[in-house]
Amino acid sequence: MSAPTSTGARSAAVVVAGVLVAAASAVGVWVLHRVFVLTAHGQAVDEAALVGARTRLWRLEDGANVVLDSVSAVAVLAALAVVAVVALAQRRVRLAVAAVVLVGGALATTQLAKHVLLSRPDLDVTYALDNSLPSGHTTFAGAVSAAALLVAPVRLRPLVAVLGAAYTSAIGVGTLAAGWHRPSDAVAAMLVVLAWGALLAPLAGGRPTAGVGSAGRAAAVVVLVAGAVVGLGAAAAALAVTWAAVPPEPTGRLGQLVAGAGGALGVGGAACSALLVLLLLQRSADRSADRAADRAADRGPGRAVSETAGQVAGAGPETTPDGWPRPAGGGPARRAPGAGPAQREVR
Repeated sequence: MSAPTSTGARSAAVVVAGVLVAAASAVGVWVLHRVFVLTAHGQAVDEAALVGARTRLWRLEDGANVVLDSVSAVAVLAALAVVAVVALAQRRVRLAVAAVVLVGGALATTQLAKHVLLSRPDLDVTYALDNSLPSGHTTFAGAVSAAALLVAPVRLRPLVAVLGAAYTSAIGVGTLAAGWHRPSDAVAAMLVVLAWGALLAPLAGGRPTAGVGSAGRAAAVVVLVAGAVVGLGAAAAALAVTWAAVPPEPTGRLGQLVAGAGGALGVGGAACSALLVLLLLQRSADRSADRAADRAADRGPGRAVSETAGQVAGAGPETTPDGWPRPAGGGPARRAPGAGPAQREVR
């Protein structure tokens, strides 16, 4: 009885971890909005990072516009169809539903937050008064990457996680290069995706892996951890320098480079961190499925037959209703020589 209870506790712990990650992500969006949208100094720092990124990455603007223009309602529907088909091909209806909910929920949350829940006050810092946090394009890229990770076969998950982080980083940095979004917008978008992914990855249930993909997963974790540490660490250092330099905006090549590179690296670090957390949550759910599969194997027909054979072997020879040993051939019981009714009663 202890094994099912223990595994059930582990499964519940994965769900609780997902809820905590989602709550922390929601708080992170609130903090970003509070610091970089509702305060004049935060707006100035965010704007400086945007100007620095555009100044240093201006050669990428044309390519970024082409990639960003490809994100449309048709692209959303196509992405939903692909992830659903991949999940259904594996006969995993629950994963297909979870992937569709993840993409749709993340995109809807971003639009609701940007146009209804959050506002951008005019603090006489920037010319753009409409709220742009979170970034819809980065949300799309992150949500599609998270959904692909959710439905990918076990062997392909590490590759999908790394490619998803790279794709999301490229879209997020592309919004900076094109001047569409500030760094805080893209980071907030990744937090929205992380919240939905953290809720759905454990609830969608794990798959027994029997250790498959462990080497690739270890390599993916190393790559994502390195990207997260380098990106977020450099972004924090650049933020400290830029925060001390504004207002006015950092000028000169070095100041623009620090602000712009810090914003771009922060976006990349956030993408790596989000995909890393989702990969680890999914692996935790798989561990519970592995334990359940092991228990099912222990209670399988083979073990039941062996246990029954052991019980029969230890029970001694089969006897007749009156207590006499039954012959191996199954015929009538034989009485011992000289044994009469009285002797049988004594026995």
